[in-house]
Amino acid sequence: MTRVVGSSEPRGAGLQARLVAFIFDTVILVAFLAFFGMIAMFQLLARGNFGDSEPPDSAFYAAIAIVAAVIPVWLLFNVWLLSWRGQTVGKYIVGIRIARSDGGRLGGLRALFRMFLLNPLLFHPVLTVPWALLVIFGTMSTRNSIVLFTTATVLALSVLATPVALVTVLADRQRRALHDRIVDTLVVGGE
Repeated sequence: MTRVVGSSEPRGAGLQARLVAFIFDTVILVAFLAFFGMIAMFQLLARGNFGDSEPPDSAFYAAIAIVAAVIPVWLLFNVWLLSWRGQTVGKYIVGIRIARSDGGRLGGLRALFRMFLLNPLLFHPVLTVPWALLVIFGTMSTRNSIVLFTTATVLALSVLATPVALVTVLADRQRRALHDRIVDTLVVGGE
C-alpha cells in the first residue's frame, strides 16, 4: 500500500490506473452484452422458424429477459472476482486491487455491498440499455408504481454512478470513491 509522504495514511491507486481498469472492464462488459444479445436474437430467430414466420410475443419477452439477465450475471461474476482476488479483470490487467482499509481481503459480503453502493461497475452507463429493458418489461408486466419507481431509479443511477465515483475519488485524499468510503475499502497498487 502506498503511503502519503509524512503520513501513516495509505494512499489509493491513481486515477489513471483506475480509469484504464474501468475501460478494460467496460470492454468485458460489452462482450457480456454481445453474448447475451446473440443468445436473445438466436432465440427470436429460432422461435420464428428462422424467418419463415413471426415469432410469438413470448419470444420477445424472453429476448428482453435474456438481455436483462446480463445484470445479475455481471454482478455475480464481479463479486466472485472481488472476493476471490480483490480484482476485476480490468484491475488485474492494470495491476491494482481492492482491499479493506486495514489491508485485508475483501470477502464476499463486503464485495457484494460495495457493488450495490453506486459502484460504476454495476451501475455502468453501458448497462442503461438492459436497465431500460427492465423498466419497459416491468411496466408491461405490472402497473405497480413501486416496480416502475425502482427500475427507473436504477436506470438513473446508471447515468449518475460514474460521475459520482469520479468526483468522490478526486475529492478524497485516499482516492476513495463513495462506495469505497462506505464499506471501508481502498483501491491499491498501480503506482
